[in-house]
Amino acid sequence: MTARDYYRSLQQTISRAFYVLDSQISYSEIDVNECYISGRLILSNGYQLHIAEYVITGMSIVRTKYRFHLQTAEAELVARWDNSPHHKEIDTFPDHCHLRNGSIVSSPAMNIESVLAVTLAFLD
Repeated sequence: MTARDYYRSLQQTISRAFYVLDSQISYSEIDVNECYISGRLILSNGYQLHIAEYVITGMSIVRTKYRFHLQTAEAELVARWDNSPHHKEIDTFPDHCHLRNGSIVSSPAMNIESVLAVTLAFLD
């Protein structure tokens, strides 16, 4: 899979999520198998999901860096999933999630499909 193929699949995933009302996604191709994707999705109830990921494609997909930041319409943090290597105490290090109450919890490695699925629970 090339970086462009990956970007197209990401766009398809976003378009299938019925609760995504608008998307503003930026794609920067570094190389045929390397890209940076960032942007914002407007979700139901005014929620926003800010996304950023640096992806290497090819035989497998590797997200060397990612951040998915869910916030309310009032710009209050709901949850942020990332793989910044700064919480070594978390058993899923470097993957983790920051919650609204300030706690940091374990999280599997996230991608746009998994974060959209998890985000749906917050929108109710």
